[in-house]
Amino acid sequence: MIEHGFTRTSVITRLRCGPLGAPLDTLAATLHQHGYAPDSIRRTLRASDQFGWWLTQHGYAIAEVDEALVARYIRTLPPPRVGQWPKAAAGLPHLLRLWRQQDLLPPRTSTPAQTEAAQGLGRYAQYLEHVCGAAPGTRTAYLRIVTRLLTALFGAGRVRWHTVSAQALTDFVRQEGATKHGGGRKLPSSAIRSLLRFLVFSGEVAPGLEAAVPTPRQWMHATLPARLTVAEVERARATWTGDSPTALRNHAILLLLARLGVRAYEVAALCLEDIHWYEGQVRLSPGKTHHERVLPLLQEVGEALAAYLQHGRPRTSSRHLFLHCRAPFAPLADPRAIGLIARRACLRAGSPARPRLGAHTFRHTAASQMVNQGASFKDVADVLGHRSLQTTGIYAKLDVEALAGVALPWMGDDV
Repeated sequence: MIEHGFTRTSVITRLRCGPLGAPLDTLAATLHQHGYAPDSIRRTLRASDQFGWWLTQHGYAIAEVDEALVARYIRTLPPPRVGQWPKAAAGLPHLLRLWRQQDLLPPRTSTPAQTEAAQGLGRYAQYLEHVCGAAPGTRTAYLRIVTRLLTALFGAGRVRWHTVSAQALTDFVRQEGATKHGGGRKLPSSAIRSLLRFLVFSGEVAPGLEAAVPTPRQWMHATLPARLTVAEVERARATWTGDSPTALRNHAILLLLARLGVRAYEVAALCLEDIHWYEGQVRLSPGKTHHERVLPLLQEVGEALAAYLQHGRPRTSSRHLFLHCRAPFAPLADPRAIGLIARRACLRAGSPARPRLGAHTFRHTAASQMVNQGASFKDVADVLGHRSLQTTGIYAKLDVEALAGVALPWMGDDV
């Protein structure tokens, strides 16, 4: 209903008597249902009405609207800023989307056929997800490296894996590893080895080539895991206090990261049914370790989640726990968005900027606090979801007081 955007009878009558009268009513009702504010609905209706008059003046029917016609219309409007729609066309994509849903527009121009390399990457992505069960972040990182490998080996030519030598793979992995630091130095070799296993799995190369991929030397426990002090955690959490939907959402996210040590993608994947209020538990779906975990719902975390659900979360049919705070309120399902919230909170709280400052820093902090308070490595591994106690062993270095008791004097000091 146009009344969702306008209240003056004369304006409502003018819009309904225009060339797009009925579609404007449907469009306004759809935007209102998806939670758009009256100002946004007004802008969209004005832009759509103006576009309707332009179509009428030039003798076009709705069925003739395609990408080229929309581009021609936009060229008649005052030029916008780079990368933005003109102000007079703001909201026009909503109208076009509605017409496509109603099958009123011609089919979009077919996309060009995928290249052989792109098709191979698609099959490899499905293999990582459905056969290996790799986490979204792992899939993204592997695909990025494999794309660079395809470019280095074949350029724009045809993909011929049987022509690839072990030396070419070795050179690529060493070159990639030279630009990375710490644990990231192992990523190129892991990605290429995974690709070769996929190629063996699909019959494109013979078994054994994956053994040619070198593993870079890794000095275990050479550095301390990045962590925050208790005061830094509290300052970061305090950057998102308030009653706004964004503050309530981000405060709940930070508490999940800091108190339970969950991963960013685990927060992004949480759904309403994963919070068991009566049992006081949080269920984490299988991910990196392929095992479901159940963690205690601490009172502080539960109160923050309840505040967000009651006063900050938009009304929507989505079952995802965390949503964007602007219409159409899509799920906050990208782990990178969770990491960005954590990083910004740390920077706003005055923590020094450093690589990988984000969601995983809170995870390291939660683990170090458990170790320093006397928790066993088995308990820490169960909370963090580690499959191996060797992984949890990196946090032994964070019990600084215990280490100080067994440290030898530094030879450069006066003794």
